[in-house]
Amino acid sequence: MFQLDILIDISILPSNIMTLRDDDFIDFVKEEAGHSAATLLEIQGINCVKSLLMANSVYAIMDVKSKSLDGLKIKYGYMQDDGTVVIQPGVKGNIEHLTDLLKTKCIEDVKLAKSSKHNQSSSSTILKSTSTVTSNNTTEKYISVSFNSSVA
Repeated sequence: MFQLDILIDISILPSNIMTLRDDDFIDFVKEEAGHSAATLLEIQGINCVKSLLMANSVYAIMDVKSKSLDGLKIKYGYMQDDGTVVIQPGVKGNIEHLTDLLKTKCIEDVKLAKSSKHNQSSSSTILKSTSTVTSNNTTEKYISVSFNSSVA
């Protein structure tokens, strides 16, 4: 069986993907998932990664009983005899692939942040040294403290 997860390559995502909003986000969706996917997201006010990943179902709009959505349903789905709509498989697949990419990106970002935080805390060291200086029959003790932090 074909492993779909090999198609998940987050290196294709722009470095600023998590901050894209509104037109910039929709333009990215058009480029990555197509105009149909972008239209379905835009009409629902899904305008950034967070709103896409937090949406219960981007396809639920196809179940809304409203004449104003009939054009959308006909363009991006198949109207069945009972009035239900099946979204076009290509549109659905593109949105699901995009969602999988973005979920993977979020997971990788969290792992990287945790790893970076761990590396910072484990690479910080405090050095303490004591030296004794004798001059003119008096002995003085000096304590020197230095902080060394290397960021990975």
